[in-house]
Amino acid sequence: MKHVSDHYPTQTAHPNGPVNGPTTPDLYRLRPARESDIPVIHTLMREMAVFEKLTEIFKATQDSLHASFFGPQPAAHCLVIHHKTEPDRPIAYIMWFYNYSSFLDKRGLYLEDIYVQPEHRGHGLGSMALRHLAQIAVKQDCGRFEWTVLDWNQNAIDFYKRHGAQILPQWRIVRVTGDALQRLAKGS
Repeated sequence: MKHVSDHYPTQTAHPNGPVNGPTTPDLYRLRPARESDIPVIHTLMREMAVFEKLTEIFKATQDSLHASFFGPQPAAHCLVIHHKTEPDRPIAYIMWFYNYSSFLDKRGLYLEDIYVQPEHRGHGLGSMALRHLAQIAVKQDCGRFEWTVLDWNQNAIDFYKRHGAQILPQWRIVRVTGDALQRLAKGS
């Protein structure tokens, strides 16, 4: 199955990308996920759930991820970053999908997850991923590129602000899930 991100060349970490570490422009590659990446993506997702202290809601399985990325109607797109010498060993994943703005009357690009293993941080990989997604958003004429961040993750907040993102304190996430979703669907 072809994904939108397949239309963009594999990218390398940009020389101006690193925030905290040495410049490594030729050491990492960003590419669309492949079916063979699913086990590693699942492991990376589990690592992210542990970091975010959200393991109690982590339900993804390798089979569910395969369906979400490579099924007949993919729910999301996934990119991975790997060291150039180990193309079959992703060290980061980026999951995104399209949403829609009624006021802009345009679709948007929503970043669901970006996770880089701690030992690979500070090399411009997050910047490379954000830039790649921004390029997709511009090419696809998206009205905006957005995501959420945990309020306690100040490092991520600062990183996003350095890249021009605005934190919107007047907005709150509204979510219905689990039993509450079942009750709402039944009208009870």
